[in-house]
Amino acid sequence: MFPLTIYFEELLKNIQPPKERLEEAQELPWKIRDYIKGSKDFSTVYPHTRLAGSYAQHMAVGDVKDVDTLVRVPGDPEANEPEAKKLILDLKKLLDKLPESLGHEGYAALDIERARRSIHVYFKDKDFHLDFVPCIAPDGFEKLLYVPDRGFNKWIPSHPIGYINLLNELNEKFDTKVKPLGKLLKHFRDYQMKTRKPKSYWLGALLIYHIQKGSLDMTQSLGVLFHDLLDAIYRQYDHLIWTSTTATPNLPDPMLGHNVSWNWTRSHFETFMKRIKEGRGWADKALQANDRETAILYWQKIFGEEYFPTEVEISASELAKAGLPGQSFVTSTGLILPSQPVSGIYTPTQSTKFHGTEQI
Repeated sequence: MFPLTIYFEELLKNIQPPKERLEEAQELPWKIRDYIKGSKDFSTVYPHTRLAGSYAQHMAVGDVKDVDTLVRVPGDPEANEPEAKKLILDLKKLLDKLPESLGHEGYAALDIERARRSIHVYFKDKDFHLDFVPCIAPDGFEKLLYVPDRGFNKWIPSHPIGYINLLNELNEKFDTKVKPLGKLLKHFRDYQMKTRKPKSYWLGALLIYHIQKGSLDMTQSLGVLFHDLLDAIYRQYDHLIWTSTTATPNLPDPMLGHNVSWNWTRSHFETFMKRIKEGRGWADKALQANDRETAILYWQKIFGEEYFPTEVEISASELAKAGLPGQSFVTSTGLILPSQPVSGIYTPTQSTKFHGTEQI
């Protein structure tokens, strides 16, 4: 078996969002957050806004193109005050004035649309999407909050920051392997499915479900964990494929337990299961390969040749020098790296000085 630890370190680096896109993800939401906070026509409650979604979870992969932001408003969700449908309309009216407000900064080319539970802002020249989700948070963003549903015209419970905190807790508990594993699952979806993609939140829910259930041996390497996660997901839902032509998963929300995949269409679900089955098969062949070259070829079928390296000579040569005190980093799994890892818990080695054979 070739777990190829160094290769997976390179894979994680290669699917990391580009620096310039991360900078835009930091800059663009703040412009609109400040705009909303300063409005006299649309009431918000301190601290007014909060990032959510993959970017806030530090789970983004590839070319970051969207950032979700919660907008805290006053109200009573049980009484539907303000009315959910009207609140979304009011936020859209406010954001419709964005092109005029930001035009002097070169951001006049914007598309602003209503979604079911948010207002979608698209920066055309940046190819960047922002979703602003109004919410009533009686006890603050860290606790249970309510988001509007335009279709049902009511406020529904949600716990997005609790989900982020849960991810962080699990990631710390299991030697910082949870988020990298989640990133691999998201990249697998993006690479293997150009259309009919399941939502990132669904993938996160699947990941958390199987970790909490104990389906995965979290002491294993990322390659083994990825195979086992695909296998667990397929076994969880394969009966729906064989026993029905219409059924779709009832995927429980990690925080509140309700079905979050209620709108997963059958055709999209079938495509997802086909890709999971293929990926599981390739990962099994990669792990059972008797030589490194064969293993690499199968991992490349899963993640893409442009992302999964054929050679890591540079990394290997850097690792050969990684033992130099003060220049290397030790990960929680004991791997010595020559540079600071992009994520996870790590410890820098201590710098020392040597003069002859005497250490000072």
